[in-house]
Amino acid sequence: MSEPTPSAPGPIVVVGAGMAGLGTALTLLRGGRDVVVLERLPVVGGLARTVAFGDHIFDVGPHYFFLDVSDEVNALVKSCVTEEEWRPIDFKISAHIGKHHVPWPPTLEAIRKLPPSGMFSYLLNSFKGTLPDSYIAADFLQTVYGRVMYRIFLGPYLAKKVPTSGGAEALHRDWYNQTARTLDNAPDVVRDKILQVEPKLVKAFMARYPETVRRLNEEREAREGNDEADTRPTGMKRAWQIVSGLARSVTSKTFKKVLYPPGGVGVITERLAEHFEAEGGSLNLKAANVELEHEGHRVTRVSWDGGSVENPAEVIWTGSVHRLCSLMHVEREELPFMTIVLGFMKLKRPLPESDILYTYIAADDIIFNRVYYPTRSVPGLCPPGKDSLCIEITPPDQSQRAIGQETIEKVYYGLEKLGICTRDDIEDIEFMWVPDSYPVYPLDYREKLERIWEGLDKFENLRSIGRSGQFWYNNMARSMRVGIETARDLLGEYER
Repeated sequence: MSEPTPSAPGPIVVVGAGMAGLGTALTLLRGGRDVVVLERLPVVGGLARTVAFGDHIFDVGPHYFFLDVSDEVNALVKSCVTEEEWRPIDFKISAHIGKHHVPWPPTLEAIRKLPPSGMFSYLLNSFKGTLPDSYIAADFLQTVYGRVMYRIFLGPYLAKKVPTSGGAEALHRDWYNQTARTLDNAPDVVRDKILQVEPKLVKAFMARYPETVRRLNEEREAREGNDEADTRPTGMKRAWQIVSGLARSVTSKTFKKVLYPPGGVGVITERLAEHFEAEGGSLNLKAANVELEHEGHRVTRVSWDGGSVENPAEVIWTGSVHRLCSLMHVEREELPFMTIVLGFMKLKRPLPESDILYTYIAADDIIFNRVYYPTRSVPGLCPPGKDSLCIEITPPDQSQRAIGQETIEKVYYGLEKLGICTRDDIEDIEFMWVPDSYPVYPLDYREKLERIWEGLDKFENLRSIGRSGQFWYNNMARSMRVGIETARDLLGEYER
């Protein structure tokens, strides 16, 4: 069947107003394109939105916007948020191991709190120059962090955090590493050094992106000359560069910077949306029930409750890739998304001061796997003299949609056991279900994704990006980066 060539192509339609969608839309708009954004919720932000619980502010996440991902990402955000809202803070987190809260990843400060054998094996493995061939997360983590650290923390934590996968024994290591992807949904061996120890992936990348490889080789030769012994490091040397970074983290006192505006992280997408509309973009909220129609290998119509676009020039999809497969009649694969439950708590009194933003909890007798302290990110998220807490729970039964008194009692028990607060300190608690918050990588997820892209890539004016659209466990800044790069690619400005 021949592909239709519309005589008057419509605008570019972006489905989803989260980090990826708004990053794409605003970049395209500023590049001179006509853009329509569809968002099924009444607010922008997606998984990175901010919500109010009375006079307390919470993030749906929790999330932080990492500032070391891309200068382009930072520039786009900085062009929209005000100077007062550009608030970089240190990203400091901890883990509860045994009876102690320790910095994560462990630093020298943790030596007196962790079992000597655990810290010793962690340091020993940090200085090794090899990585496991296994794709199983359990094998990878035991090699990198040591068997003791895996036994006392990482193994139990992942069994609790990702029970839908069967824990680290059945989870692909790419999930823990948040392995990088290109905007074409291929493993990105340029950005992700750990992929460079996989010869098959390196070969596939070189075949797919010969111009990128040529440019990188020219840049390398310009830096280092033509000495082949120096310009072609072995896989062992590359692996050494990866794991030796862990050793530096043990002795380092530096932390990554993250962006956290007053008012919550959702302010970032709110400001992008404001600029998008002010500069002439069309933002449609409550645009539910999006449907895509196609003829041949081209999307010819996008419709939603309340409107439609005929002959879209391009469609950028940031919703569920499973939903997209259904719309485009591409066979779905068994690739699970995970639902979490967030508990938002109003506290009657301030918590002790600390620079730790959140804590991982592995203990199996505590129902939640993470505790987040909102007011440590920025003051003003709750009334004076009060405080806030957020806990994250992964329900083993993913079909469950109710919170009973038994669950609330378990939350109280966990907080008291950890010494964070007592039940009498809690003024009120509210729970939020967040469906499809994390993609979960089974061991054969790469092969399943390849089959999905083989079907979706046939459509010449359709792209699927972002955490949900790419089935990619990543952070907000990386989602926005792929959106910006997708837009620049459509504008003819992106150098692959």
